Amino acid sequence: MEDTGNIPYFKGQHEYKGIVYPNIVLDSSIDRLKSFQVRDDDIWIVTFPKAGTHWMMEIIGLILSGGDPDKIDRSLYCNTVEMINLDQRFPQTKEEEKLHPLDMSPFLDVIERAPSPRAMLTHLQFDLLPRDILKSKIVYLARNPKDLIVSWFQFFGKFPERPLTMEKAIEEFVDGKMQWGPWPVHVRTFWELKDHENVTFIFYEDLKKEPAKYIEKIANGIGHPLSEEVLQRVVKFSHIDSQKATFKKLEENGKVNYVKASGELAFLNKGVSYRWKQFFTVAQNEAFDEWYQDKMADTDLKFTFE
Repeated sequence: MEDTGNIPYFKGQHEYKGIVYPNIVLDSSIDRLKSFQVRDDDIWIVTFPKAGTHWMMEIIGLILSGGDPDKIDRSLYCNTVEMINLDQRFPQTKEEEKLHPLDMSPFLDVIERAPSPRAMLTHLQFDLLPRDILKSKIVYLARNPKDLIVSWFQFFGKFPERPLTMEKAIEEFVDGKMQWGPWPVHVRTFWELKDHENVTFIFYEDLKKEPAKYIEKIANGIGHPLSEEVLQRVVKFSHIDSQKATFKKLEENGKVNYVKASGELAFLNKGVSYRWKQFFTVAQNEAFDEWYQDKMADTDLKFTFE
């Protein structure tokens, strides 16, 4: 585990079985998932971090609520299955952490008791998920890796205690040392499952370009087809401007853990594609392209970068 110095424990990270995780991920929960009791009507939202997780959460929530953001059941939306229960106040200093330590109870305990249909989030690699997960519905959202890195940099670069540069963000990504493990393995495994009847594989860029078309695909994929009227409501209220309005209302009502990671970092950023051009230098881009071509040479999985 890294030396966090004066950094609160939850802002640190550790390695478990060769993969780096934030300290709010419980190794015991990862181990428990293999024997987790999957239900046929479960909906698993699977993403690599910063690939549009909270956008997809909102879309699924709106599909299940008939397009009404006020009726979304967000009880399983404040964190991923592998984390602690984040519905608590987060200490912001080491001193505060000593006085009010985090409750490390697993969020899996909440998920196991939740009524159906359960819409759950995870960033874990496929081989760490329940053995029979394919009997439930899976929605996988994939984003081009350059924009993903930029979003990660902008998110974690705001931790003053652990500054992250673009150079470091790219380095960790290509070395497989970014949290939740190597991206190529994560995305390629789910791409190979794209034709499974219970798997819906969606590209972030496609969803941005034609939201109605791909929201309809998602709804059909999880067994909740939509009328045209409800589809248009889901399109409207899942737009980033509507999401920000919804999240502002949640924050005003004290629901900060649905809105901000660790109570301070906003989940929503710009929601824009191809911003990588503003952040990658020419040298970084050329080096990344070489790495990408090597890692993706033997797959028909293709991303759009502009």
